[in-house]
Amino acid sequence: MAKKPDSIVYIITILLLVIAGMVTVTIISSVRNNSESQTDIRARAGVVNTLTLLGTVSAIDTVNNALTVQNVRFSPKSRSGPEVNYGTWVVFPPNTFSLYSAQVGAGVTFVINAGDFDVAQKMVIASEVTLQ
Repeated sequence: MAKKPDSIVYIITILLLVIAGMVTVTIISSVRNNSESQTDIRARAGVVNTLTLLGTVSAIDTVNNALTVQNVRFSPKSRSGPEVNYGTWVVFPPNTFSLYSAQVGAGVTFVINAGDFDVAQKMVIASEVTLQ
């Protein structure tokens, strides 16, 4: 006659399977909640006025309502990594900015929206301009 396994073995096996299932469900829930709590990159990219640039006024065009700004670079809060000089850009300030307050050689800080600049022609529409 063959010996039958004890019922205690079955109970321990079932208990271990239940515990393993609970641990698995907890891990899956934790991972799923963490991935949903992170900000979606598309949401961050759609935030306006997130890019702040610095430069020096090199010319003022009152006819086209524009500033020519040289030594354009991202401000420390808008970049990660070393500072890079992007050359000379044409900046179209908002209507609230007076071009007559600008002077050649003055430092300028301007805030832009992500979709308001043309890299190929080095032109940008600023939502805010501040002279330093």
